[in-house]
Amino acid sequence: MKKVLFSFFFLLVCFCFFVPTVSAHELYLDVEEFSDSEELRVDVKWGHIRDYVSEASHEDYELFVRYPNGEEEQLELEAAGVNARAYVPIIEEGDYIFWAERVLGTYTPEDEDTTQLSSHMAKIVHHVGNGSSQVDSPIGLELELVPTIDVADFSTGSLEGYVVLDNEEVAEVHVTAYGPEHEVLEQTTDQDGRFSFDIESSGEWLVKANLILEEDGEIDGEEYDVTSHTSTLLLDTKEEQQTSANIGSLFIMLVIGLLSGSAATLFVVAKRSK
Repeated sequence: MKKVLFSFFFLLVCFCFFVPTVSAHELYLDVEEFSDSEELRVDVKWGHIRDYVSEASHEDYELFVRYPNGEEEQLELEAAGVNARAYVPIIEEGDYIFWAERVLGTYTPEDEDTTQLSSHMAKIVHHVGNGSSQVDSPIGLELELVPTIDVADFSTGSLEGYVVLDNEEVAEVHVTAYGPEHEVLEQTTDQDGRFSFDIESSGEWLVKANLILEEDGEIDGEEYDVTSHTSTLLLDTKEEQQTSANIGSLFIMLVIGLLSGSAATLFVVAKRSK
């Protein structure tokens, strides 16, 4: 018994030390809507969704928004715990597209002699109100994931999109989709830059594209051998609509309630008449 407990404890300790390092850091955005105050809260996060978030200075990021009317604005960020945060007023219904970029830096992976310039970008589309949302055009990120689905009404099914580098479709980009039930789906873009994932669970899906280019140089006195571009897109998919099923269930419950009430009433009346 002691050996079993010791083995379990050892594995638990190894797991705690190992998990934070198995996944590379990613930049991603999270949006929450507050209908009472008519504003959106945007959090810029650095880490790995559902695993960990690392602390970083809000001065390391730039955050932008495109409003439904097409106007664009750079947002002022503030520190919020380990995240950077900004607030945006809801001016009208439609698509609010947010994107962020992290300050460039060099990074040398463990057990490798190649130093890379790390370029991290993130995007999210938040739809306010009713109606469809088809945001299938790039906003101008150096490396960008562009969905070709209705992001306002997507739950499960085929998640489709394409990847652009400097607004041009790019092939053989490694794309990974992290699902709400810890799914990890991977593929590379085709010759037209297209990708497609079969999504079977609803919730937050983080889609990440990574492209390493043979571009060397120097930044802040540090030389690098290659350039690594990483871009993310967070899709908060909705649960499948169950309106008809819910109405049917409510109707059945109502009928059962009425029958039970009628039966109880008849029982009381019959008992009193005796």
